[in-house]
Parts: sequence; C-alpha cells; structure tokens
Amino acid sequence: MKFKLLMALACCSFITHAVSGQHLFYPVIVVKKAPEGVFSFNKKWGYPEGIIKHDNGKFEKTDGEKLEAADTAHMYFTANCKTNVQGGYIVKYCYATRKRGNISLNFSGGMPAYANEFHLILKNKAFYFDPRVVYPELIIDEKIVYKVTGCKLILYQKNYAVANNISGYIKALFTETIQNSKKGTQTNKYYLEGYFKTTLN
Repeated sequence: MKFKLLMALACCSFITHAVSGQHLFYPVIVVKKAPEGVFSFNKKWGYPEGIIKHDNGKFEKTDGEKLEAADTAHMYFTANCKTNVQGGYIVKYCYATRKRGNISLNFSGGMPAYANEFHLILKNKAFYFDPRVVYPELIIDEKIVYKVTGCKLILYQKNYAVANNISGYIKALFTETIQNSKKGTQTNKYYLEGYFKTTLN
C-alpha cells in the first residue's frame, strides 16, 4: 500500500508549468512515396509502461500488481523520432485520431523518465505544432513559455483526411524560455525530428 501511495505521489509530481504561444499554421506537404526502409521501426516493439522483462524471461509489474495477459503484449513502435529535450531521447510512439474533420497526432514514449508529449493538429491542408514538456517538479516562482520557430510535415497519403493509416516525416523547431525572478531568463533551443506510421482512428 505504501509503495502504491509513493508511486501515485510521484506521478502527480509531473506537472506541466508552461505557456504555449499563439499557434502558427504551416502547410502540409504531400509526397507520393516514402524513402525506402524508413518505416522498419514498425517491426520492433516494447512493452507497456511499468512492465519489466528480466533476463530469465519473467515479467514483473513495477507497481507490484498481478500480471494480466495484456501486460506482456507487444506494443509495436509507430514512430522513430529524436528530440534533444531533457538531454535527448527517442520518441517511439505516435497516436493518430480524427475528430470533426481534424486530425490529431500525438508523439510520446519515454516513461518513466520522460513524460513529454508533442502534438500536431491538422486542419484542412495546414497544421500547427504544440510541444508539452513535463518537468518532475513545480517551481512556483518560474514561468516557461514555448515558441515554435519552424515546422515541416510531409505526409505520404494523398487523401490522408479519409485514410485508415497515416505516415510521414516531421521536423519541428521550438524554443523554451524559462523566466525566474532569482535566476533571470534562460532560453533553450529544442527539436523533434523523424518518421512515423500509425493507424488513424
């Protein structure tokens, strides 16, 4: 019980304390064919968050709960993107949803170390990028502002608005400005870049 409480408190401590600037729209580029081999990551997989596979082949849940069949299911990667946020890591998942004619792409996958998410919203033939960086502790006297400085989105489906799958290449550049009354102002330059291929629900 004590372990569960500590885990819950740890999850709650991941607080996004940031302000995104006004959304800038960029044109979507449609290309007929993707470069050969860029979607090979679709054949690789991981396991759900909180699942550990030991060298002897046995599985364990980090929260101490009983294992269910779904806990050991293969979660095939749907993205192969790099970011230099928080020292840099690989973003392995992209989830795509369609609602009221708009398409939302959500890039994530780095827990428990990285809880960041990167969102793209496609409206008509344009899109905007919305980074959501999550830090493990909230500093009251600090404000973080994100500004997108450049974006490029290439899709490989001509009629992506009605497609069952969506794939492409994303390169997004953005700055993080941290304003602290004691430490002053600090600006960091970040990026998200890579390929993705996923079902569109």
